[in-house]
Amino acid sequence: MLRKHGSHNVERFIQFNDETVNSAFWMELSDLAAALSGDPDLKVEYGPLAYLQTEPAVLYVSHFWHHRTEQEEKDGMKSDVYLRALGTKVFTDLQAVQQFERRAKSSFARQLLALAEDVRIETLCAQERPGMRRAFETRKQVLKRYHEVQLTVNIAKGFYSDAVYNALYLLWQADAPFEWRSINPLIDAAVPFIDRTARSLFDARTTADVVRAVTDISDVMDDLDLRAMVNEYSHLPKYSKDEPETVIDPGKRQDPLQNDDTQEEEDNEQFNEQFSTWHRESEETRGTFMQFDLDRGAKTPMMGNTAREGDEGDAALASVQGRSKKASREQYNRLLAERRDSEEQPDNTVYGKENKGAKALFDSPVSASDEEREQYRVLKNETAPVVRKLKRMIEKSIEKKKTSPRTDLLTGRLGRKLTRFYTDDNPRLFFKKQEPSREIDAVFFLLIDCSASMYDKMDDVKKSAVLFHETLKTLRVPHEITGFWEDTASLSANMKPNHFLTVVSFDRSHQAESGPSIMQLRPEEDNRDGFALRIAIEKMAVRSEQRKFLIVFSDGEPSAAEYDKNGVLDTHEAVLLARKKGMTVFNLFIGDEALNESRQETMRTIYGMGSIMAPDVSELPAVLIPILKKLLFESI
Repeated sequence: MLRKHGSHNVERFIQFNDETVNSAFWMELSDLAAALSGDPDLKVEYGPLAYLQTEPAVLYVSHFWHHRTEQEEKDGMKSDVYLRALGTKVFTDLQAVQQFERRAKSSFARQLLALAEDVRIETLCAQERPGMRRAFETRKQVLKRYHEVQLTVNIAKGFYSDAVYNALYLLWQADAPFEWRSINPLIDAAVPFIDRTARSLFDARTTADVVRAVTDISDVMDDLDLRAMVNEYSHLPKYSKDEPETVIDPGKRQDPLQNDDTQEEEDNEQFNEQFSTWHRESEETRGTFMQFDLDRGAKTPMMGNTAREGDEGDAALASVQGRSKKASREQYNRLLAERRDSEEQPDNTVYGKENKGAKALFDSPVSASDEEREQYRVLKNETAPVVRKLKRMIEKSIEKKKTSPRTDLLTGRLGRKLTRFYTDDNPRLFFKKQEPSREIDAVFFLLIDCSASMYDKMDDVKKSAVLFHETLKTLRVPHEITGFWEDTASLSANMKPNHFLTVVSFDRSHQAESGPSIMQLRPEEDNRDGFALRIAIEKMAVRSEQRKFLIVFSDGEPSAAEYDKNGVLDTHEAVLLARKKGMTVFNLFIGDEALNESRQETMRTIYGMGSIMAPDVSELPAVLIPILKKLLFESI
């Protein structure tokens, strides 16, 4: 029984920490923050407390709102964004806060200023944007319940500074006359002054007014010599800049010599001879080097080609004996490796800020084995009837378009319907035959998610890829099929390797033996969808075809290192980029998760109307057929 009880506790702990991110709502918060602040680069992150960090620009939404009702959680997080992106950004005087920070030392003072300023700017935000009132009302009701409980707990535990903070929040947010509870004899004696000063906040017009009230209250609390605040309810970020440290010349000796000898200037002897030394910046990888440490010698007035009085900061002149030797090859190899790594650092701005350090590694398929060729032959035979049917439909449409004349023209060949010459003011009596043109002026790119979660879906995905390839090959439409994944085993702080395995390339898509490589697609690790889309966009952008179609097979949201919260937003931005460049983007969302309403909402948030659900992966070919048919007809 003990073992079972312990397992149950572990399971509950794991479930408690298995936080899921509502990606669609997270995108909404990011858009809100960018719109309200006017800063499109402002990032939104989770944190223990809500505040606005200026450098780098990050808006933190508090974990406080987790594990509440859905409405309370959403309104609470939105109110954090409203207060920081609009309130702090627009209405808070950071110069007044900086002056306060230089004087305020106690946690009570700093937390109280953050709270009092929030109370002031909340009213201003609601006046500026009345639509924020509901979120602020929810915020107030939740926090009032919380501080009422905290006030009781802190009085019982003897955390009197915390209790005063709780009481002041309840005073500032009270809907009825507020009465102070007995906290501690010393505080009770100071309550009349604290209460009178706190109520002046209702008349505060600027941050400076708030600073004066908070300073007066915190000065009284300091005089009472109470225990410092134990809990942290609010956070005041450090807006004041530190004083610059004294700059030290790295060329001067910093540690004093063990002796204090000084060499006379007339004893100086100078001669010109070059001595090689090795250090980390050496360019040459050959020669001999002098290596020694110097901690004893005589101070000299020599400094370059000039002379002045020596001091302990000058270089020391000493007589040493040593011997030269070859530097080890290991030193050179390490140096060269460091340089090579620095030169290979990826450009962190080309593919979006969320893909910092991501590097594309383009893999080529190996020669197809006999087993892979047989697997491909089986799938090709299974899809052949559908391919033939699609081909006949498209070819008939192409032929009809070529032979069908354009009628009702002002110039051309005279038609047979001449009655309009008498009935119409501006009769169109002529027609022209269609000019010969390319059959299908289009190009397709199929991106296949090869993350680990695709392990039970990859066989059906391959069948759909075969259908896709065989249909376009018979119609001689150029296309490319690429699987993508992120290599988690090789991740580092500065490098996130992303593999792209192109099993069918544009230049080989018409060739008869180009299909069997599709069988080499297999589930791998993570999926960084936004980065993969941008790589595909780069390839498609150089194509000359008029219509460009980008189709993504995936079974869920993007999931990669440091990509969990903002991966959806980054992928959405990549989709918008493709559409701005005139490309049509579709996503085929496959698997049982497609039935989940929140997942459907997330995928529609990313792809808009271009997201198509396939709950049963075996239905994927049936879903792909009408899409291909529609896109091909549009391209004729």
